[in-house]
Amino acid sequence: MNLLKSGAWVVLVALLHASGAAAQIVNVQALFDEKAEPGPAAAIELGGDWRTGSTELFAIRGSLVGQLRSERDVWLGVIRGEYSFASGERIVSQVLEHVRYRRKFTDTVSGEVFAQHEYNEFRRLQFRALLGAGPRFILLNETRLGFTFGVALMLEYERLRKDGEPDAGDRYMDPRVSSYLLARVKLMENIDLVETVYFQPRVTRPSDLRVLNETIFAVTPNPRVTVGIGFNLTYDSAPPATVPPLDTQLRTTVGVKF
Repeated sequence: MNLLKSGAWVVLVALLHASGAAAQIVNVQALFDEKAEPGPAAAIELGGDWRTGSTELFAIRGSLVGQLRSERDVWLGVIRGEYSFASGERIVSQVLEHVRYRRKFTDTVSGEVFAQHEYNEFRRLQFRALLGAGPRFILLNETRLGFTFGVALMLEYERLRKDGEPDAGDRYMDPRVSSYLLARVKLMENIDLVETVYFQPRVTRPSDLRVLNETIFAVTPNPRVTVGIGFNLTYDSAPPATVPPLDTQLRTTVGVKF
């Protein structure tokens, strides 16, 4: 969903949100506005749930996305956070920051460099950092259909929290290959589909694999309003102890442009 337009988007309502532990792969490719004019742009996303009665739940989540574009260069920065409480106990606590620089070499080939930090209490991640770089290729760029492929070599460092689990406090530093395929389809004049698939095998042991599949439908009833429906499926073949290997997330948002 193209949230980065000239000006800011504020997501007023998160209508539906159901998830397990948050994904370790973060799809920032769908946040780039490839048709934006040169200069800065920003987006703010806010959402929450508050339930009382038979189910006591309070959740708040938000993100800030900034883009700075010139003829050949693009900078993208993302900050995300989410906290949830159920029956007085914290059930979600996570923070993520991602910075990416893209340099255009030709109409179809560009290069990317990125860095990321993540804290996720319920994936038992006390600290996670990424640093990577690689090429990006535009395979098809038509009005109603587009395909983009990217691949990068990245270095990943993880430190698990110190708790009572067998792998408490463990530290890992591994090289991974991160590849993705992004498809954008204009289904109707005001309805777009964005599909992204990531594969991240570990270089030293390819069977240690992480996968993300993200599907987003974006409906634009008028130039100032966008309704987005997204579904994520994430798989980690070697998660920390007690963390499930498969996560899903379904979310609907309403955005207003100012």
